[in-house]
Amino acid sequence: MYSDILNSFTRSGKPVEDLSRFARLMHTLGDPQDGLVFIHVAGTNGKGSAVRMLSEMLTRAGYRTGEFTSPYIVRYNDRIRIDGKDIPDEDIERILSRIMENVTGDEGYSQFEITNAIAFIWYAEQKCDAVVLEAGMGGLLDSTNIITTGICSVIMSISLDHTSILGDTVEKIARQKAGIIKPGCPAVLYAPNPAEAADVVRQAAQSCGSRLIIPDTAQIREISVSEDGCAFEYRGKVYTTAMTGRHQIYNAAAVIEAADVIRERLPRLTDEHIRAGIASARVPSRMQILSHSPLVICDGAHNPDAMRRLAEYVKTLPQSPKVMIYGQMTSKDYVTSAAEIAGYIDMAYCIDDFAPGQGTVKAEDLTALFDNAQAASSADVLARAKAYAGDGGAVIIAGSLYMRSLINAE
Repeated sequence: MYSDILNSFTRSGKPVEDLSRFARLMHTLGDPQDGLVFIHVAGTNGKGSAVRMLSEMLTRAGYRTGEFTSPYIVRYNDRIRIDGKDIPDEDIERILSRIMENVTGDEGYSQFEITNAIAFIWYAEQKCDAVVLEAGMGGLLDSTNIITTGICSVIMSISLDHTSILGDTVEKIARQKAGIIKPGCPAVLYAPNPAEAADVVRQAAQSCGSRLIIPDTAQIREISVSEDGCAFEYRGKVYTTAMTGRHQIYNAAAVIEAADVIRERLPRLTDEHIRAGIASARVPSRMQILSHSPLVICDGAHNPDAMRRLAEYVKTLPQSPKVMIYGQMTSKDYVTSAAEIAGYIDMAYCIDDFAPGQGTVKAEDLTALFDNAQAASSADVLARAKAYAGDGGAVIIAGSLYMRSLINAE
């Protein structure tokens, strides 16, 4: 099974100082990425939503559209898609076998690099017209950044995450994200970014001779934000999103600006395709409504910025009491994340058994971050949380995308 081969590579691989390792591998495989057209998306938060919106609109416009994301949500295959359909197991097996013929074992490739290689080969084989490519961690030294045929770079929200690798300030992290900007290739920047991050991106674009577009927030008029999504007006046109949370309005504004750049090269993309793509895009575990009575929401918020956005939405909910199921990885700033939302939570059930072997924070340590909390087990935590919430309450599952396993219990 291909999972055994993938698991023979470590999650991070040997440290890299440049892109030469992955570039060598792709060169031995014929550089399939050089025949593709890319929209490259980076950022701390919002990448998945932007990728989904862009992919939806391009597919609706009749373009064969590759979509590369990380991590997987339900199964490994959903990281590599074309027109919304996962790569088949047999294609993974076949392509991985070919890749392994070109790996000697001492290069130190990461699982992400091998997955990236599978994706590039499959998209080329399937003759994709465009690929919406999500960077993994960072951007500058991310394997996705070997591409030379991008038509638009999109940088979403920038905040502190992966600080031990990307840097301990917003400016340092922004420098990594801005690394995806290529000479002469237009770039779009999410509007509400911190000024210090925006300055770094502006400087990077200027040094590359690249046009930088930032949505005009004065042109945004919020119409509604509800459980069913958002409605807003931007530059005189009305849009809706299926995904909820005020931040999705700003995500969509960045996508609209990116779409205007993209259709300079892919002219079949119309205003109606853009509107429909934004309206239909859904990403599992992004403020996903699982059920009602009680309301159950799952969100992959795993860093302070993402948790702040979730908290902004939770505080608007009329349901009471508000119950949280919280789990976190030791690599994340789980203390600050909890502080962002704890004030809106009446009861928290904390778990640490949702990702065996991955390094989770002890449930007892998490309970100390809430006024009212108990340690719990993944096996029965959802039932306990729903019982506490009652029909009129809300259950919020958040802290890690690994907690998506709880969705299967819903």
